[in-house]
Amino acid sequence: MIFTNLIQANLRSKQFGKEIEYYQRLESTNEEAWELIANNEASHGMLVITDHQFKGKGRSGNSWFMSPSKGLAMSLILKEHLSAKKAGLIPLAVGIAVAETLKNRGQIPKLKWPNDILLNGKKVGGVLCESKLSGEKIQSVVVGVGLNINETEEDFPEALGQTATSLFIESSYTHQRELVAAIFTTLFESYWEKLQSSPREIISEWTALCGHLDSSVSFHFQNELHTGLFKGIDESGQARVIIDDTEHKFASIILD
Repeated sequence: MIFTNLIQANLRSKQFGKEIEYYQRLESTNEEAWELIANNEASHGMLVITDHQFKGKGRSGNSWFMSPSKGLAMSLILKEHLSAKKAGLIPLAVGIAVAETLKNRGQIPKLKWPNDILLNGKKVGGVLCESKLSGEKIQSVVVGVGLNINETEEDFPEALGQTATSLFIESSYTHQRELVAAIFTTLFESYWEKLQSSPREIISEWTALCGHLDSSVSFHFQNELHTGLFKGIDESGQARVIIDDTEHKFASIILD
């Protein structure tokens, strides 16, 4: 069980995480966040969190595995309007905040575009940012984060055994999930503020954490598999990828 009072006791944020919706079991924290928004029950900075997410989703329809009572699945609701250009930087800011959270726990993380968090070359977490566009403004954003915290190697399905890891596996000791959630939420609020005032710093910090600059990448985008040379991020948060000697750009955030 996750104790929301422990999360809030460790928060150092101004607004993010001050309201928490906790569910013992939930299909998807992102889906629940959108339902709260649709019902006008959501506030800016509200955190949706569950002890057992059993239909977690990633980009392009992929699923996200979570081990009950061991992993961390949460979504943060953003209701302040943003330009589409700045909104494209939100997934990068989230990735940095997750990476800095793992550094705080003694790890050396790397980021892989568009949404993977890696430790020692294996996936420890993922980010899924979804937004609703109204004209040229982003009306609301749901920031989904999944992190493997206390899973052992035996907890992962066989298909993930060679590619997934957890904080426990990398550090050899258990971690308090509430503390990890509070550290991330506090850090992300600071990067959210930096995104408003110094967006270029977000790009610079993300690039410093990227583990595949000038390397070949394969990824799904709009249900198609693409492979090319990753050249970095533009000022709108789009990935610059060389495919067949031509530079293409791909959005980091999912717009609806």
